[in-house]
Amino acid sequence: MIVMRQKRFYWSLVIGLWSLVTGHCVLRVRKTTFLFSIFSLLSSILSFSQGIRHWSFVIGYCKLRVRKTVFLFSILYLLCSHFSFSQGNSLLWRITGKKSEPPSYLYGTMHSADPRVFHFADSVLPVFEKCKAFAMEVVVDENSQAIMLENIFMENGSTLKSLLTQGQYDSVQWFAMKNAGLAISFIDKMKPLYVAMMLEMLSGDDSLLTNPDPFLDQYFENEATTQRKKVMGIETVEEQMGIFDIMTYRDQAQLLMKSLREYSADTTAFEQMVHYYLSNDLHNMMSFENDFSLPDSLYNALITNRNLKMATRIDTMIQRQSTFIAVGAGHLGGDQGLVSLLREKGYTVLPIIPTYNHYLKDGWYQLFSLKNNFTADFPSQPEVTTDTMSGKEVWSYSLSEKSRSALNEDFRVLVFPSGMDDDDIRVFLSAKKIADLKFNNSTEEKYFSFQREDKMKGRCLFIYSGDKRYVIVYAAAHKSKDPARFAASFIIN
Repeated sequence: MIVMRQKRFYWSLVIGLWSLVTGHCVLRVRKTTFLFSIFSLLSSILSFSQGIRHWSFVIGYCKLRVRKTVFLFSILYLLCSHFSFSQGNSLLWRITGKKSEPPSYLYGTMHSADPRVFHFADSVLPVFEKCKAFAMEVVVDENSQAIMLENIFMENGSTLKSLLTQGQYDSVQWFAMKNAGLAISFIDKMKPLYVAMMLEMLSGDDSLLTNPDPFLDQYFENEATTQRKKVMGIETVEEQMGIFDIMTYRDQAQLLMKSLREYSADTTAFEQMVHYYLSNDLHNMMSFENDFSLPDSLYNALITNRNLKMATRIDTMIQRQSTFIAVGAGHLGGDQGLVSLLREKGYTVLPIIPTYNHYLKDGWYQLFSLKNNFTADFPSQPEVTTDTMSGKEVWSYSLSEKSRSALNEDFRVLVFPSGMDDDDIRVFLSAKKIADLKFNNSTEEKYFSFQREDKMKGRCLFIYSGDKRYVIVYAAAHKSKDPARFAASFIIN
């Protein structure tokens, strides 16, 4: 049991370590200045499988609970703020030119599980749906997990005890036990950099261990998987983990002590960063940072060289298929940012100015599908998934299970290819327990009533248009005007 607990703990840690970024950065938060070294570089490491999905923690983490440290959250947007975003004030950029037809898209993320960062501009989800592939900074698989785990421990017999004074060591021991419930022996051989992040992750009443919510990058990866897109990593785990060896163990140990001293419940600066992000205000994200000083060698290793490498690989990706690329917003701007570098490679890269008309005044969400050419209103933002039947792709737009349970209502738009006849559709709906319809191919009626095992009563409408067959399903366990509104809102564009 102890071995299993340790294994689970280390898996959570290796995902969490990706919130670290290298860079001696002077940031002013709460009118104080303090020095950072190595936090929040390796953005967008996603958890592999549901077993470790809780541990997704990237570039400054960014759920930043009530008790998150100023130390970590100030870095949250370091890379998003140190560039000048003179090219345009948007998180979403359209890439065209060369052989990239249809267009691909570059999106700046805030690596956060804060629900507010999921308030997408109108263009984001439609273009994401339309792209054939999805790319993020790093994708974690089974092989990379082993690589990550190997790199969290120090070599040559080094320990925290050998790197710290007795007083410092006692302080770490006290902090680890008080805030994370860990004995010092559990972390003594780990690299100090990872110890700092691990203690931050586990500290507080709402620590990462109790938070199952996916962060923004993970959300996109999950959506890409359910929509059966090709999922690609722009960088490898080996490449990113190598960055952490820039600092000596002793320098890392001093950073660990700095992080413990700066542990704070103040989230004022984080809230300001969230505000700028939600406003697509890249200029103020930059100006929010009052000072920035990186040695050239360190800056090149962490920022410039990574952007150059990512731009080259993105160039290859988008010539093969339309790709939605999600990277930390700090990689977008500046002379050596991805926008400029892709322009240098011959692409036209233009900002898509954000609007938020899809969020209706009464709380409903208006879905616009570029892929399947329709519009429909839902009580909340729907999930988009794909399935297959007889080798043919079926698209589904539906309320999440959580929303269905809360409302006791079910709203769906399913899009079938023209090659599937009415009986194929009926079998699909029955197999998925969406609706059990009784009819034969000779009937001309396309409007059916049904009752499901979950006690919901509903109706199902068939609409044929061009090479697509739309099936609108709406059901409720109680009397409601919502089904009628949903059905009336459906429009084929």
